[in-house]
Amino acid sequence: MSDIMSKLRDAARLINEVVDELAAQQEETPSVDKPQISFTDVRAVLAQKAAAGFKAEVKSLLGKFNAEKLSDIRPEDYEELMKEAEGIGNA
Repeated sequence: MSDIMSKLRDAARLINEVVDELAAQQEETPSVDKPQISFTDVRAVLAQKAAAGFKAEVKSLLGKFNAEKLSDIRPEDYEELMKEAEGIGNA
């Protein structure tokens, strides 16, 4: 009986070591973050759309975000703004 308990303890110890190793590997795996959209990126897209004759649409898009100019847009809204801007002129 003592031999069985010893083997069970060894098995439990090995399982714990494997779990710890897997947890460490998971922590080491870098998370894939989406690339940050910068003010400059947004400005370039909006300038391109305006230059292509969609100035009114660009102004309207800024208005959707309660902004008169790009600097009034919050950085956390850049992604959504870019998605909507990509649709300008592509309909």
